Amino acid sequence: MVDELRVNASRWNAKIWRLQMQQKRLLIMESLKDPKPCELVNDYTSQSSVHGLRYVSNVKANIVEKTFWLAALITCTVAACLLAGQLWKRYRAKPTVLVVKDTHSPLYLFPFPSITVCPANKVKKSVAMEYFSDYVNTTDEIIHGDLMNVMSALSMMQQPTYFRMKPHVRASKHILPQLKDINLTDFMLTTLPTCTELFAVCNWHGEQVNCCDVFSLQRTEEGFCYAFNSLTSESGKHCPLSEVLENEGIVEEDDIMYEGCQLRRNTAVGTVTGLEVFINKCNETETLGYGQKDLNGVRVIIHTSYEYPNAGDGIWVREQHNKRVSITTYPFITVTSDSVKHLDVISRGCVFPDEMQLHIYHVYTESSCLIECRLTYIADQCNCYMYYFLPPDDKKPTCGSLHLECIMLHAPFMRLQRPPHNTPGFEPEAIKRSLNCSHCIPTCYETEHDLEVDIVSDFQWLSNIHYGHLDVAYGNLGATKYQRDITFNWTDLLVSLGGVANLFLGFSLLSVIEFIYWIIRIAIILAWKRYKRMRKITKIIPLMQKHKNHCS
Repeated sequence: MVDELRVNASRWNAKIWRLQMQQKRLLIMESLKDPKPCELVNDYTSQSSVHGLRYVSNVKANIVEKTFWLAALITCTVAACLLAGQLWKRYRAKPTVLVVKDTHSPLYLFPFPSITVCPANKVKKSVAMEYFSDYVNTTDEIIHGDLMNVMSALSMMQQPTYFRMKPHVRASKHILPQLKDINLTDFMLTTLPTCTELFAVCNWHGEQVNCCDVFSLQRTEEGFCYAFNSLTSESGKHCPLSEVLENEGIVEEDDIMYEGCQLRRNTAVGTVTGLEVFINKCNETETLGYGQKDLNGVRVIIHTSYEYPNAGDGIWVREQHNKRVSITTYPFITVTSDSVKHLDVISRGCVFPDEMQLHIYHVYTESSCLIECRLTYIADQCNCYMYYFLPPDDKKPTCGSLHLECIMLHAPFMRLQRPPHNTPGFEPEAIKRSLNCSHCIPTCYETEHDLEVDIVSDFQWLSNIHYGHLDVAYGNLGATKYQRDITFNWTDLLVSLGGVANLFLGFSLLSVIEFIYWIIRIAIILAWKRYKRMRKITKIIPLMQKHKNHCS
């Protein structure tokens, strides 16, 4: 009996253990199930600041409501993404715009414009004949006539009127070989009218000054001239880039001063408040008459201090009494913000002065680049450099008398710059005869002068006794300043993206923070549940193993 009771008790205990183990197995299996994040997501959507999410996850809403709000949410999200993509493309394009920064920038902030004066008579006959006498017999009448044509050809050798050399070069073709040893640079400098021969009286700020102190020899495509307030002249070309930029107000001035580099400035406006020049009459025995570009007088070119004069833009001041040529200048200054410099050259459409190098001058400008382009073209075609600019160190000589015909033949190719491919309005022949200077692009800092020219009667005694009266002055008390800047920078992008997100989704920066917060929260909760589940497993498995061993 006792044994039977023991057997029944043992069976009963085994049954109880089996039931307990089954219950524990169920607990383990329940604990092994992955946590469902739906409830956590529902918590986020029900509290999210993004419009529409709470309606999609609302358990009380029917299928129609949920479908409507889901479609609206998807549509708005797609529209926001499309607009955001367009904004991103606009930002990546980095477009620039030129806007008016100041309509009355003070005149004292930048130098008075450079004024280049080119005499009509570039070759004094008597001096030239004396120069030629070392090479040919100048007393021979036939040779004398040929030499007159040579002088006219050299006088006409200027941009853009090279074609006028043709009759003179052809008429003197047979004598040119005898003059092949003449250095044209030295010849043109020697025969150029001197400063004292050209200028009679000069006034600056209404006070008389020595003309030869304020004017310096200037190299141009029109030949040798004289320039006032120019850093490309022979007296100013030594000035470094830093000094050039300081003079133009592009960078702040430092304490280092270079002799001859400080340009003159002016704050006055109106007649005779700037530069006033009276011209001497040219000796008629020295002039070439119709063998030179202008019969008499001078050509005046107004330009920026750090660029070479643009030949062909000159204003003719004739030899005549009691006439004043008044040139009123209105400066226009273009500056560029520092943010633009980070763009590539193609995107910003301009070059900073220190980004490109020219051999004719150490400060890059578009006009100087075009001059160098034309000089290089002649150097490539005729194997020589024009006399009026210093050649680079590539062992090519300065053009001499034997190169005149080559220059004359290739001159038509320098009149027109080659336009971009397929540009309408150009004849095929014109494009063939154009010069490719596409590498010459505008500078990011520019000073241009809008000019008004008046020829008026002036009966003061100086104008009466001299044969040309020039007056250059400002027309306004201030200059117009433009600034090139990026039209769409990163702050504009951020504001625009925020506007699009808020318009379509009610989205803001706090919504992003909220989303990140819920992501972190859900991750922490899931990780904590997994941790607790693993702890239960580690506690239950030893018990199961112990019971298994006990039953066996």
